[in-house]
Amino acid sequence: MSARAITACLAVALPGAQAAAVEPPSPSPTPGPVTDPRLVFSTDGSTLTGGSGGGGGSVTWVGDITPQVVIGAGAEYQQIANAHWTTGNFSGSLAFGGEQLKTHLYIEAHEGAGDVGDHAFHYSLASLGLLGQLTPELTLQLEERYLDIDKSHGSLPKLGLTYRATLRLSASVSYAKSFGGNLGTRLVTGRIDYSGIRFSAIAGLAGGPAAPAVIFSGPGVNFVKPGPQLREGFVGIGKPLQRTDWLLLGDYQDVGGFKRTSVTLACTVHLRAHGQPR
Repeated sequence: MSARAITACLAVALPGAQAAAVEPPSPSPTPGPVTDPRLVFSTDGSTLTGGSGGGGGSVTWVGDITPQVVIGAGAEYQQIANAHWTTGNFSGSLAFGGEQLKTHLYIEAHEGAGDVGDHAFHYSLASLGLLGQLTPELTLQLEERYLDIDKSHGSLPKLGLTYRATLRLSASVSYAKSFGGNLGTRLVTGRIDYSGIRFSAIAGLAGGPAAPAVIFSGPGVNFVKPGPQLREGFVGIGKPLQRTDWLLLGDYQDVGGFKRTSVTLACTVHLRAHGQPR
């Protein structure tokens, strides 16, 4: 594959931009009123322009320290075309405020390394965010995200709003614009979430200039040109089954003509049955 194609493959996979579209409108993990330790498993497969593709998987443990504090830790492996990487991840969430209007402070970090052919790269991603309920129906999200992955690095702050139309249905919109570094990203995302008793569903769209293309011109020399346009659509459906929650998610991305279609299956296993004491 050409250097431009390899960079596009990595750009599609970066959670700092395109994958942000499939994040939940509230932080994960989110504190609950009762202790709920759980394991989250996921596996995915994808196809890419040119006939190549990839896949991967992850496992994460999530546990309540108190009803207000939740932490999570795990590991992930991904491969696409001739690129592959492994990361460890950590997340945490702190809830505070009144009974009706709560605020969540959350953090997330992914650290690891990978290779593109015979070229090794470092993978580092860190996020710090705040979710505040302005009213029982309206939630404001402020997030600062920094990524340093191979030749791409910079800050990607985000502003988002979530409106809960009913107890089951909510809609959210967010805007992220990079500063510093060479990301050149402006991303607008909209999504709808339905959380029912028997099933849940999500759907959304995202678009805007994405991560830059890096053109290699010689040993130790590279140039950065403006990023390609991203167009993305995703849809998913979830189903609770006894002590597990399943989510099947389909995602389509077009980054400057490089198209990727992926399917992800995630399973959350609740380690303690409902009503079981600590």
